[in-house]
Amino acid sequence: MAIINHGTREISLKIVYWGTGFSGKTENVVWLSRRILGEDPLVLATQEGRTLFFDFKPLSKELPNGYKVRYSVYTVPGQAIYAASRRLVVEGADGIVFVVDSQRERFENNLMALEELLSVVGPENLGSRIPLVIQYNKRDLENIYPVEFLREKLNRFRAPDFEAVALKGIGVEETFNAIAELSLERVLQNAKLQGEEANLNR
Repeated sequence: MAIINHGTREISLKIVYWGTGFSGKTENVVWLSRRILGEDPLVLATQEGRTLFFDFKPLSKELPNGYKVRYSVYTVPGQAIYAASRRLVVEGADGIVFVVDSQRERFENNLMALEELLSVVGPENLGSRIPLVIQYNKRDLENIYPVEFLREKLNRFRAPDFEAVALKGIGVEETFNAIAELSLERVLQNAKLQGEEANLNR
């Protein structure tokens, strides 16, 4: 859930990368952290697996009256045994990137990851209350499904979607920029409905 701090004039947003194990979540977050901060993300290790994390304030995202936005970016551990950890990480997310492994042999794993995500955040919330972007990763491999097939089977929300080769940085920025914009728009819209816009503009 977004935090609007009127004292520091900062809006903090949480972005979570979700997907099956080895789908490319880590590659996305590592590439982004190196690109934006020039360093690897932090590794948050627990008894229930590990997740990667970094946060930053984009220089170009200054809002009215000096407000700025800070993005905190997380991955979830993809292996099945880390379900409890995934639930904790995704709690309070302002935007979710669902990273799809395009390989044919990983399709059922993608379906299970999507169903788990729906059970955690609620099917009525995903894409409506919580913005969603889908990334079809590993598009450089041979044994992959066409994007049209993956879109039909996995993007029932008609969410913005992108092709990617995360290891090479292809499609990584486009994916993140989309979820960053959608998440900020949703928070500003909710703030307006709740009367917070007066604080943002005074």
